[in-house]
Amino acid sequence: MKKFGTKYLVGACIVAGVVSAGVSAPVAASQTFDIAAAARTQAMASWEETIRQQAPSVEGCFSSSFPSVGWQAVRCQAPPKFVSVPPAVTNGNGHTTTARADSVFTVGNGADYAARTRNLTRSAVGSFPSVTGVTTGVADYSLQINTDIASNPTTCSQFGYSSCQTWEQFIYSTDSDGDSSNGRTPVAFIQDWFFAGSSSEYDSVGCPSGWNAYPDQNACYRNSNAVSAPLVSVSNIGSIKLTGSATSGGVDTVSFSVNGKAYSVSQSATTLNINKIWHQSEFNIFGNGSDNPVVSFNRGSNVTVNVAVNDGTTNAPSCLGNAGTTYEQNNLTLGSCTASGGSSPRISFTESN
Repeated sequence: MKKFGTKYLVGACIVAGVVSAGVSAPVAASQTFDIAAAARTQAMASWEETIRQQAPSVEGCFSSSFPSVGWQAVRCQAPPKFVSVPPAVTNGNGHTTTARADSVFTVGNGADYAARTRNLTRSAVGSFPSVTGVTTGVADYSLQINTDIASNPTTCSQFGYSSCQTWEQFIYSTDSDGDSSNGRTPVAFIQDWFFAGSSSEYDSVGCPSGWNAYPDQNACYRNSNAVSAPLVSVSNIGSIKLTGSATSGGVDTVSFSVNGKAYSVSQSATTLNINKIWHQSEFNIFGNGSDNPVVSFNRGSNVTVNVAVNDGTTNAPSCLGNAGTTYEQNNLTLGSCTASGGSSPRISFTESN
C-alpha cells in the first residue's frame, strides 16, 4: 500500500468531506482562506504585543518584522523639523465627562479625550479598531500620544529652574519636514517640551543646550532622532498601532507598527524625566505640525479610537474630556467615551462627521 504524508491525507479527507456534503471546492477554499487570514491576524496581534513588551532598553533606532520577535538596529534619521505645539491655553487635567455636548468642535486644540491613570503611566498604546466610511487617501497628518503637562521638579532642577512643567509627545508624522512638495518622509520620533515657571526666569536662564526656544509660552523643545516608517493613507489608519513608553532609569520609546512591520526609536529617560509625572494619555490623528495643523476626513467618516494604558494595575482609567494637550486638529466631532479595566485597561470613544 502506498503511504501518504499526514498533511496530504488530512487534505484529502477534508476535500472528500466537503464534496460529500454537497459543497463546491471553491467555497471550501474560500472558507479555508478566511480561517487562515483570521489566524494570521490573531498571530500578528500577539506578535505586536510581544515586541512591544520586548522593546529595546537602549537608545537608538530599531525595526522588526513578523513573525520574528527580535529587534534589529537600524540607522537613525536626523531629528525632524516638525513642531507640534500645545494649545494657547493648556488644560493639563481636564474634567471627567462622557457627554458629546462637551466637545462640539473639531477634535484637537484642547478638545479631546485622555485616559488618566491613578498610578504613574508606564506606557500607552493608541489604535483605531474601527474605521468606516473613510475614503481620504494620502494626506499630511500625524498620530500623537501626548502626556499631560505637569510640574516636574526633577527636570526643573536639572535645567536650573525653580519651577517648570514638562510635556512629551510620541509621534508618527507622514512628512518629517512638513513640505510634501519635496516628497514625503514618514518617521516616528519623540518631541520633548519644557515650560518655564516664569517669564523672568525663562529670560535669564534660557533653554538647555541643544533645545529650541519657543518664547510664546516661555518654552523650550527638542526632537529626538527619528526612525523611518512607511507612508500610510488616512483610509488605512485602522492597521496602525502607536506606542509610547517611559521607564525610570531607562529609556523613553515610541513604536509604530503596521501590517507586520514595526519601527521604534528610544531616548534616555533623563532627557525629560516624564516617567516621574505621566498620568494622562491623549491619542488621535491630527494635522502634521503647527504649520499644517488640520487633517480633513471626507463626509461620512466614522472612527473609533482606543487608548490602552499601563500603570501596573488592572484598574480602569478615568476618561477625561477637554483634556487634549496638542494644538493640531482633525475635522471630526467627538462622540461618547467609555473606560474599562482588566488585562488591558483602556478608554474608547468615537469621532465622526
